[in-house]
Amino acid sequence: MWNKFLLLGIKKESFLDKNLTKEQIYKEIRHRVQRKRFNSYDLEKLYKYVINKKYNNNTIIESGSGNNEIQNMEEIQGYRNIIHEEEYVTRFITEKYNRETSISNWKMNLYLLKGNYSDILKDKSIDIGLINSYIEGYSFVDNAKNSSFNKIRREISTISAYSPEKAVEYAITYAFNYNTAKYPSYAGKGGDCANFISQALNAGGKPMVGINSTNFSNWFCRSNQLWDVNKISSTWRGADAFGHYWMTRAVSYRNFDSSHFKEDSKFKKVLSYGNRGDAVSLLNSNGRPFHTLIIIDYSKDDLICAAHSNDTINASLRDYGFFSGGGIRVYKMSE
Repeated sequence: MWNKFLLLGIKKESFLDKNLTKEQIYKEIRHRVQRKRFNSYDLEKLYKYVINKKYNNNTIIESGSGNNEIQNMEEIQGYRNIIHEEEYVTRFITEKYNRETSISNWKMNLYLLKGNYSDILKDKSIDIGLINSYIEGYSFVDNAKNSSFNKIRREISTISAYSPEKAVEYAITYAFNYNTAKYPSYAGKGGDCANFISQALNAGGKPMVGINSTNFSNWFCRSNQLWDVNKISSTWRGADAFGHYWMTRAVSYRNFDSSHFKEDSKFKKVLSYGNRGDAVSLLNSNGRPFHTLIIIDYSKDDLICAAHSNDTINASLRDYGFFSGGGIRVYKMSE
């Protein structure tokens, strides 16, 4: 691998011997590969190699796919979680209430669960965590579909100063080395995607809001302890609640269904809307977020994203949108 880097004038010793921070390593790599034939996948491999050699720690988590294309949504932890949850709920409804249902019949499932919630709580054999997560997630979907502001640009009276450059720099710096000195990691414990993108947005200048972790109008993280949930809002750490929060607080947002990723002419609308530093939710076929990313770069006819769970700085937004089932939602974070 290093033969290619050496031909470009990039010597590993210059990164390993110098007293550089992770942020400085990223800036140096970006500076040296400018105007050279060096694609984003190679950049990811170089950055991962240097960080691993320099810091020699076990927080490096390799990308699950091993390449720059998404071949299977089941590689994404959030997708596996949501499928498990929805299969559990549909099976529960069928067995408990003798009502044939399916994952696509989410509206009936939601209303049935809400209407019988007090009765459900009495059954100790039920996984109430999965039931609550389903109710919360599809309540957000239901509200979004019924809201008059859905997909319509809204003026925000007080938009905080936001630096896409700082958000992107943070995302790449901590894509493979989790910032556990300041934040918890949910990798392997439900997924770290929303937690990671929230960190990047905050690094870019989006301020934390509130102190009540169960209030969906709040967004904050004031602990690096995994289960200190009173100090970490659900809007910060969960894909569903993250999407709900930023639909009303981003400069604007827009949904792009899966058809936008199958035709070049329609994908141009995605390219013209998304920018570096914007957050992205992947949506299932019902319109429910299951994974969160941030746009960090542009390539020929694509937008490149960073994410945790799978850890990457080389995710093709076009591939993600094509395979997601319900397309994506882009949250514009700056004008």
